[in-house]
Amino acid sequence: MGQLCLLSLLILVSTAASATEKKQIKIEQFSLNRSVAYLGEEISADITVSAQASLRRKRLRLRYYLDKKEIGRQIITAFDLAGNAKTVFSFKDSPEGRYRFRVVLDIENEKIEADEVSRQLAILSLPTVMTEQPLSTGVDEKTITDNLKPGKPDLAAEEINFNIASPRVGQNILINTKISNIGTVEANNVKIRIFINGQPYGKDITMNILAGSHVSIDTKFNAARQGKKDVLIFINPDGEIDEKSNRNNLISKMLIVRPAVKGGESGDIIATPEVKAKQARLANLVIYIETISGAHYTNDGKVRFYITNNSQSATTKSFMMGVQRLQEKPSKLWLMRKPVKSLKPGETATLAIKWPKDQLSSSKLFVATADIEGKIEETDTRDNYTRPFRVVSTSPIQAAARPVPPGADSRSEIIITSPRPDSRLDGKGKLIVNWKSSEDIGKLVHITVQNNRTRETVLSSTSNNDGAYSADLSALPEGKYILTIVSENKAIASLKRTFQIVRQKSEVIPKFVSPANGTSYRGEQLLKIIWPASLKILSGQQLDLVLLEGSSKKIVKLNNNPVAARKGQFFWQIPDDGSIFGVYTLQARSVDGRVLAATNEIELLPNFVSFEQLSANSGKEEIQTDLEIARTSFKGQNLEFLIMNNGPADISISGLYGYTFTSYFVRKTPLTSDGDLVVCTSTLLSELPQGEGLVISLGRDPDCPLGERDSSAKFEYVVNRFTLPILENQYLVDPKPLNNISKFYWPD
Repeated sequence: MGQLCLLSLLILVSTAASATEKKQIKIEQFSLNRSVAYLGEEISADITVSAQASLRRKRLRLRYYLDKKEIGRQIITAFDLAGNAKTVFSFKDSPEGRYRFRVVLDIENEKIEADEVSRQLAILSLPTVMTEQPLSTGVDEKTITDNLKPGKPDLAAEEINFNIASPRVGQNILINTKISNIGTVEANNVKIRIFINGQPYGKDITMNILAGSHVSIDTKFNAARQGKKDVLIFINPDGEIDEKSNRNNLISKMLIVRPAVKGGESGDIIATPEVKAKQARLANLVIYIETISGAHYTNDGKVRFYITNNSQSATTKSFMMGVQRLQEKPSKLWLMRKPVKSLKPGETATLAIKWPKDQLSSSKLFVATADIEGKIEETDTRDNYTRPFRVVSTSPIQAAARPVPPGADSRSEIIITSPRPDSRLDGKGKLIVNWKSSEDIGKLVHITVQNNRTRETVLSSTSNNDGAYSADLSALPEGKYILTIVSENKAIASLKRTFQIVRQKSEVIPKFVSPANGTSYRGEQLLKIIWPASLKILSGQQLDLVLLEGSSKKIVKLNNNPVAARKGQFFWQIPDDGSIFGVYTLQARSVDGRVLAATNEIELLPNFVSFEQLSANSGKEEIQTDLEIARTSFKGQNLEFLIMNNGPADISISGLYGYTFTSYFVRKTPLTSDGDLVVCTSTLLSELPQGEGLVISLGRDPDCPLGERDSSAKFEYVVNRFTLPILENQYLVDPKPLNNISKFYWPD
């Protein structure tokens, strides 16, 4: 008996020991704002990490990679009370290609098990006929010299929206584009060029935009074919306006056009939960040309293109490919056209085209396009274009090198011209590097930045030897740093250049220490509100604490009397009577209405709302996709809400099994009787491909007495909410869980 007890004790000790061996640091959540981007578009990753309490004061670092190349680092220091820390990493300067974007979390200079996550990322070349001037030379902003005037416009593409999320063929929609001028000078005769699937759509839009203002542009579009439509907006495409930065002039968004509805009225969106027959697989053409630093070299006067049909089952018809020179304005002039035979699934055609001698140059840019007549129905046309390329002829007989005159200095060198010695970076931490080099340095250089005090290498990057490079050092601490540029063969190095990082006061509204963005609370909980220390020191400052509702913008004031900022915190008990229900922004305002601190999104739920089910991801295939209740409204007499799959993954029928939507109808507040609250559930069983939506209609179910637009069924508001189902073989992850809830007030 004693041996049995001892054995049980040993098992318990072993179990406890194994529990402590679990990861002490972890990447809890990771999402990319886009899985496909054009050159010059900003790509950002949202990351949430956690750490045990004993490790939160150490230097936790996140390292970011494209495949094996490291592109950035961040040090994590600010953890909330739950032991989580959130950060955003953004970048633009990456060549065209398909990558594995990797994020690695570890502790600097300590041996501890690291955590790693990754996602697929594609960076595509710009569409055809955009501009001969490259969008980016690797420098985010133009080099600042003493002779430049201080004021410049700065045009930025803010967002693209569609008034119908997923239209049908033949349905008219509006493409709404928001553009701002965040510079200090008015921008005159601004050109806005729209591309759909890589081709110019309509005429250029020209307008003036005042400094510090924004404009909204509506463009009508009617899709003649179903499929993915890549909508791209390019501001100042010809570079005619001298801007502070041209790296924010480009934005794109995917529009999914569904098949026309047989027998339905034009303009209606009809979607049902029934299982739809899958569309036949379509072709997918990809055209490719080999280049080195944007140039294709030929020694026989021929240029070779490779066109592949990436489909697994569809055979293409014969089609035409064409090559055109990039024009300053949209043009359909083809330099050459060539027929291509039909391609079987997975088949590649190689085209050797004799290049015109008068087009051999080191400066002219060209783009090749597959299926220039648009005869082939494809799953995606974004790979139908090559990136802009030059064609350079190489002679097999090399000219003899000219002798170096006696006494001439033949030494190679690299001279850094920017940043200047002991200069300071701007408040955003943007490092702009410029240099001069002799012709025999090589095509590539290696750029490193070291911390002057610790000698730690904080930046290591290989770049084209074009004299320009930029990097985001905003995550690094203040101090002195050393910049060095070394040639490709490591034989030639620049002199060391020191510069400083000095932080300036941010104009961004500070965040509350508690609660943190994205947190969820229940009725009757005591909400502890802690504002940043910067507010405590404002002598005599009085605050009002308010909740701003996301859907209606209604305001709920939490304090009866103004709160002294020096107190630093405030406690508020969340009511459980239905008066507070939904997603809110918490703000600390001055008595004259200025916002002094904010938490962007918190979820406040009464106790009658069902709790989230927790699912383990051990041994399961992870599927990450953003599901959203995109719209709630009356459609005729019935209340409907639209559930959208924003991607990047498709949800199969088996994946949606057991998907339960709960509707909470609140007939009056505060809730005092059982009749004041009606709870209804709906279950969805259907596939939901990326970019598509399904409508859930309420009021037709006899088990749910509400949901119809009738005076006897009137309610104050309804909240629709769903949770991710627990599946046997798949682990579903929604990177934006707070858009899984919608609140709709009875229309007056």
